[in-house]
Amino acid sequence: MIVFMAAIVFGVTAFNSHGFFHGDEHFQIVEFAGLKLGTHAPHELVWEFDEKIRPTLQPSICFVLLSLFDTIGIADPYTQMFLLRLMTALFAVFVITRLIKATEGHIEDRLKIPYYLLSFFLWFIPFISVRFSSETLSALFFVLALTLVLKKLDKPSAYFKVGLLLGVSFLFRFQIAFAIVGLGLWLLLINRSKLKDILLLTLAFLIVVMLGTAIDCWFYSELVFTPWNYIKVNIIEGVAATFSTSPWHYYMEKLVTYPSAFIGIPLALSIVLVLIAKPKSVVLWCIVFFTVGHSIFSHKEERFLFPLVYLFPLVLIEGYTIVRRLISVPLLTKTLGIVVGVVFIAVNATGLVAMSRKSAGLGRLEITRHIHQTYGDKPINLIFCKWANPYNPWGTPMKFYEEKNIVYREIGNMCELNDSLLNPRSINLFALRKIDLDRKECQEIISRYKLELDRRSSPHWIERLNSKQVWFENENVFELYSINYSN
Repeated sequence: MIVFMAAIVFGVTAFNSHGFFHGDEHFQIVEFAGLKLGTHAPHELVWEFDEKIRPTLQPSICFVLLSLFDTIGIADPYTQMFLLRLMTALFAVFVITRLIKATEGHIEDRLKIPYYLLSFFLWFIPFISVRFSSETLSALFFVLALTLVLKKLDKPSAYFKVGLLLGVSFLFRFQIAFAIVGLGLWLLLINRSKLKDILLLTLAFLIVVMLGTAIDCWFYSELVFTPWNYIKVNIIEGVAATFSTSPWHYYMEKLVTYPSAFIGIPLALSIVLVLIAKPKSVVLWCIVFFTVGHSIFSHKEERFLFPLVYLFPLVLIEGYTIVRRLISVPLLTKTLGIVVGVVFIAVNATGLVAMSRKSAGLGRLEITRHIHQTYGDKPINLIFCKWANPYNPWGTPMKFYEEKNIVYREIGNMCELNDSLLNPRSINLFALRKIDLDRKECQEIISRYKLELDRRSSPHWIERLNSKQVWFENENVFELYSINYSN
């Protein structure tokens, strides 16, 4: 029953989560796939293509699936991306189910239902699980490998399977290597695995990496080894740090603040408690090595922690179990459990509903999808303030969603909207960010040109919730207006 409910929630989230959480989810996968689809030229792709630093297993899978969709008559780009999200979501439900079965033997009977519910419905898990992104798919394959480890590696073939799955995880996102190192050291130092088994695991891993290299060579049309290119460009040459830098404790703070303090604080405390009480936990070794490894480098982002989210429910349950054992007063532990549980459920339910209803990230694709579905092939004159073009957020157009019937006109701010920008033979639309409305001197533009709100990238109620949680920047919410002015 819980798995069925999870499939429904994940499916609804996949349907509503239009667009991408981060640009890499689109530009380095979907737009890359366009190269093999014949819709994109190399110069139309982001800089990572020229540097050849990205593994191309996922863009190649995307190419195959999009080709299949086209073949069976599913050509709408928004439907195609929904299907990719749905496939990812169902795969995530399968992986989470496997993880639960591999670990439930260590969970007290009275805590098994809460564990199942947390594993599927911790508010950020469905949202992350529908992302056809490198972070999500790398995490899912890593967790599959971990489930084999948790169920006991009693045969050499099991080590080989683990190596294969870890190799695939690595090809989706190289940074998962930190967790792989943690897992490998645990196998050597704690599990005392035989050297020949570790070598078999390593062999399987290298086989997959070599197959991935063959795919990269085909994709880039030259001999290339992307893991080395990634290290050379982003680490040795320091290109990644040019985008942003953060202090070493960034991820420790985000573990507490990003899920909300009501969830983040119990999570952080649980990690500390498990570290003290169960230092030999394989899950803990993966979390610690992954977090510390990422903390070493100056460029940090919240999404880099996404591969850990599937392990958080287990850590929370184990942390709660340790607290119950430490506090020997039954009435106190029961009262504490009820209070924390009620607050936790209220906060989590709010986040779960919000994330299942909103578009991904700032919701740019909520705007483009609305234009696509509402206006179809009608000629459109799209006027937009700087940084408010939903089709071209950072200077590189999203060609996959390109509408051939749109003429684009950029202005610096609302005050620059004038009659010369309008086209009486087209539908005139005006796109801006919420921050653009703060210019009081431009407010009269709204009445002069009879602007009517056509679509927002995020509903008002989610924006109000976001003012407390800060999932995104409210001032960057996109708004689309229809212009009803005529001379």
